[in-house]
Amino acid sequence: MSRLPLVVSGVVTAGVVRQMFVLAALVRSGRFLRHGEAARPPGAGGGTTPRFFIVVPVLREAAVLREAVAHFQAVTCGHAATVLVVTTAREPAETGRHPAAGDTTALARELAGEGTCTHVHYPDPLGLKGDQLNYAAACCAGMLPDGVPSSQAFLVCYDADSRPPVDSLARFTQAIAGNPGADVFHQSSRFEFRPPPWPAAGPVRRLRAAACGAGALRANRFVLGFEIPRLVNRSARVSAVKRALCSGVYAHVTGHGLCIRLSLLQALPFPARSPLEDMHYSFILGSRGLPMVAVPSLDAAEVPGTVTAQVQQAARWFFGPARFARYLNDPATCPGWRARVMAASAFGSAAEWAGCAIVPALVCVLIVAGSPAVRIAAACYATVCAVQIALTEAWLGTPGHPGARLARVTAFPLACAVHGTGGILGWVRQLAGGSGAGKTERGPGV
Repeated sequence: MSRLPLVVSGVVTAGVVRQMFVLAALVRSGRFLRHGEAARPPGAGGGTTPRFFIVVPVLREAAVLREAVAHFQAVTCGHAATVLVVTTAREPAETGRHPAAGDTTALARELAGEGTCTHVHYPDPLGLKGDQLNYAAACCAGMLPDGVPSSQAFLVCYDADSRPPVDSLARFTQAIAGNPGADVFHQSSRFEFRPPPWPAAGPVRRLRAAACGAGALRANRFVLGFEIPRLVNRSARVSAVKRALCSGVYAHVTGHGLCIRLSLLQALPFPARSPLEDMHYSFILGSRGLPMVAVPSLDAAEVPGTVTAQVQQAARWFFGPARFARYLNDPATCPGWRARVMAASAFGSAAEWAGCAIVPALVCVLIVAGSPAVRIAAACYATVCAVQIALTEAWLGTPGHPGARLARVTAFPLACAVHGTGGILGWVRQLAGGSGAGKTERGPGV
């Protein structure tokens, strides 16, 4: 028993070291976003102006589609770009389960008639988001003007709740010019909680608002501490040695803010019927050693408006890293040591995700009841995490009343536990044979 405190202290100290690396990565991401390193790389020149297709795959998005299309139209200004809305036969097939969702297809057809977008309809009711994107890619190829090869065209994928900056296509254009050998570019997201229009009166609603806001803060910490650094470490922005060492780390792009060369998508389409097509596709790209260039610009995306919805979303998203065995066996995956190491990395990400359910409470217990060495290590762990949270809130937090910002910082441990609970639920569903298919539904809060 005398060795137990020593072992616990060693484990927690290892956790402190781990969080110090995350803190350093978070700081590097902040510097990357502020200074726009990818937007103005050394030696970046002109070249052929790319043609963009902003592709918005939708499912039960009637409530937000008109506003979304208007925003994407503003993004296209000054560029050779088309907004393409992709509806799906899956929506009418599921009308009975979602009677109040509205008719997205009819609205998309109406918007196309007004000239604000182009509308195509994916005809397979069993298809998922990746299938809609593949269908859109084929349509985009047919829309190219004579003489414009698909290697000069790019699909920029956004969700209906995405609100990227209006200079996003300029950012992508600069990154494309500076990285002529790359085919995949990624704009990460700044997540935000968009509360309902009514005030958060009452302790329950205030607690829910703090917890949901903290969920956005947790997601932003992941973007700064993990998502952006892993992409940068796969690019020419780092040394060849570091790039080789990091090539086995599972790095992923998301299905919103993804800019991909049409010629690559024609040769290497998104995996069919994959519920987490972006994470699946990222594994395939990583196995082939293809660069995924991070762009120093952030989309704005929302987190679910209730704690229950955040748990359910986390349970679905957990299938992303947890389905590493399927990715490893996909014929499109390039076999070899890199794919195997990436699979181990994805497993580690899944385990760490599920661990979020207990780590905050465990650290508090160790600070209160541990031996002196354990208390010191646990306090250091909590301090480093607190610095990460404070920097993330300062850099990416939604501006607002200081009390609201303090509330979501304070509720961060709760948001971690919610995220971890969703991970455990997702793991249980996966073991029970679940697929992870689904989407985050938007509706009035309660």
